[in-house]
Amino acid sequence: LFGLEFPWTAETLERMGAAWCTQAFHAAGTLSRGNSVSKVKDVKQYIGGGASAKMIFDVEYAKPSEGLHTKLFAKIPWPNKDKTRSDRMLATLLSQAYGERAEINASRLLESRLTVRVPKFYFGDISNESTNWILITERIPFDQQEGENKVDPAYEKCRDWELKGDVRDYYYLLVRVGARVSGAYCTEKLAPKATLDKFFDNSSARQMHEWSKPEPEAEFDRKFKFALDFLQIHAKAIFPEAIATAEFAKSYRHVLATVNAYKGEIEWWCQRKPEYVAWCHGNLNVDNVFFWRDPAGKLDCGVLDWGGASTSSLGWKLWWWLYGCEYEFLNDNIDGLLKCFIDELHANGGPPLEFEELKLQFVLAAMSQGVGLLGAVPQIYGMCAKKQWETITERRDPRIAENVHGKNTLRIYISNFSCLCRMISEWGIPDILDKWVDEFCELTKSPKKTVA
Repeated sequence: LFGLEFPWTAETLERMGAAWCTQAFHAAGTLSRGNSVSKVKDVKQYIGGGASAKMIFDVEYAKPSEGLHTKLFAKIPWPNKDKTRSDRMLATLLSQAYGERAEINASRLLESRLTVRVPKFYFGDISNESTNWILITERIPFDQQEGENKVDPAYEKCRDWELKGDVRDYYYLLVRVGARVSGAYCTEKLAPKATLDKFFDNSSARQMHEWSKPEPEAEFDRKFKFALDFLQIHAKAIFPEAIATAEFAKSYRHVLATVNAYKGEIEWWCQRKPEYVAWCHGNLNVDNVFFWRDPAGKLDCGVLDWGGASTSSLGWKLWWWLYGCEYEFLNDNIDGLLKCFIDELHANGGPPLEFEELKLQFVLAAMSQGVGLLGAVPQIYGMCAKKQWETITERRDPRIAENVHGKNTLRIYISNFSCLCRMISEWGIPDILDKWVDEFCELTKSPKKTVA
């Protein structure tokens, strides 16, 4: 993007030092030409979250000023070794079209236009040749005072019991913030839609045949068996008793086999109506934002991690914004959260949406993730050996509730299995899905597929 070599590890940042930071910040326009970085110090690299390695460091300026941050944060690639090698390989495949490129573009192009606070951008770039990349922003002062406001601690996904207040306040705020950004897209206050399409994926432009293909039947059957054995035998103790029944197994297979058969059709369906499509964050969870309270105790937030930002189905986005909450909360609040989104979107210039259509998209997105989740069982055993599950009796057991190798992947997989299975068991998903198949086939004049 800027034609510069750049660091991608703590070692390379320390070696390139203040001279590189000066050159990079000048190129990005975040530091005036009459100023320079005079020192880089206290560089620390670590593994955290589930999307990349992280780095924190301090800088000093020749001419300090109020608008320049001395405490900086960087996202960098996973190390291509040991426990993060597979993560690096996957990220390498996705970084160009979706993850890091989208995040860098959102930060460098839209910081001043977004309807929500984001960390100040200092530099970001990605190499098409090596797929190395870096994004440098201000460092958020988590769990510290910031002026009159008190910033909350940095939260982890799928650990909502750690939130410092009413869970409803956090999630309703996230939904309102997402709706405001989506409204800014609809009104083109964010940018002309055609301009955004040059920098971010717009999945609504795809034809039905361009969407995902079903897993081959033998591959689906193999993954389904592993998943069912995990749910009903090895990890049985952490799921409700209903999940261990033959009745659930039948419903579970019917739902996921149907979703697999109609994989691409479901993705197309959720994008088919332009009014249900907008550019926004792709993963608006509690670990991708920073919350603070003003002196009166009012909660507000800024947004991090724009790597999944794209133009796509709003119902699909809402699933990925809410999939990290506890099932009990989702079950009690899903209708209110969707209605809140509808009202806030319309109040911010977006079109009036129908609740039933939005909720159907939400459910279809969830079940689509359910098919993908079937393949996660080998990874689960890689992070928590099958033998250990004999003594794990609850989801808050540290062996599955804490980060493993610095990553939140295991906890997310377990939380998602729990949520999706209970949705299938308690939300009438088989009937909802059968009704959708009828509607899809009638609309497209397509024969029904045979689902084994």
